[in-house]
Amino acid sequence: MNVHPLAPISDAQVDAFWHDGVACLRGLFDADWIEHLREAVEEDLAHPGPLAREYAKKGGRFLGDIGAWAVKPGLRRYVEQSPAAEIAARLLKSNKVNFLYDQLFVKEPGTAEATPWHQDGPYWPVQGNQILSIWLTLDDVTLESSGMEYILGSHRWGKEYRPVSFAGDTEMYKNLPGEAVPDFEAMRRELPVVNWDMSAGDCLVHHCMTVHGAPGNSTNDRRRRAYATRWTGDDVVFAPREGQAAITIAPPTIRPGEPLDSEVFPRLWPR
Repeated sequence: MNVHPLAPISDAQVDAFWHDGVACLRGLFDADWIEHLREAVEEDLAHPGPLAREYAKKGGRFLGDIGAWAVKPGLRRYVEQSPAAEIAARLLKSNKVNFLYDQLFVKEPGTAEATPWHQDGPYWPVQGNQILSIWLTLDDVTLESSGMEYILGSHRWGKEYRPVSFAGDTEMYKNLPGEAVPDFEAMRRELPVVNWDMSAGDCLVHHCMTVHGAPGNSTNDRRRRAYATRWTGDDVVFAPREGQAAITIAPPTIRPGEPLDSEVFPRLWPR
């Protein structure tokens, strides 16, 4: 398995990430990493971690497993040894990179539940601008099979939207600050919404404040397995808010305002 990206990341791609809030990067992970993660996914589906959630209510299966790297050796190996940390450092233009947490998303064929429009940042106990997600697909993905959609430039709107529950729990985040998420689905024709057809091993890298979501998986024969890892750079500090859900199995040991360097949020770049 290659520990460095297989393809170079250009300055233009870095600039696009900061301007658009998202970039689709192709050819950065080799087939060994994809197969490794597919095996880890199957193990997790059979034995989900302690923070796993099942979101599907209308048939199919939509699993979200949070923080599982702490108890799943296969996921930990990807976090610590894959090209992901180096990719994050390059995109964030950061001297150091800390690992925030991970989320495994599996949306099986025939799963109607959409991933609601949201920003990532308001869910997380951190403050700063150098924060991104690497959403690595383990399957070929189209919009029909629940490919991700993004609103270009939305990370630069200066807006913070209150988190929404993927399970539809309207009470879950009611005490957190921020505006209610507008009905972006009804507004989509007026907005710069983008998506990409992707091959297994391609990844989407998006800023923590970029608005995004995904439809259900309306195919009858294609899975949508994705592994999202979250990374932070030089300017990020710990900033928990009352009412946020846990993103790590073990509680953080650092205090508000401190850098993330800790066992729970390890510094993984430079290696």
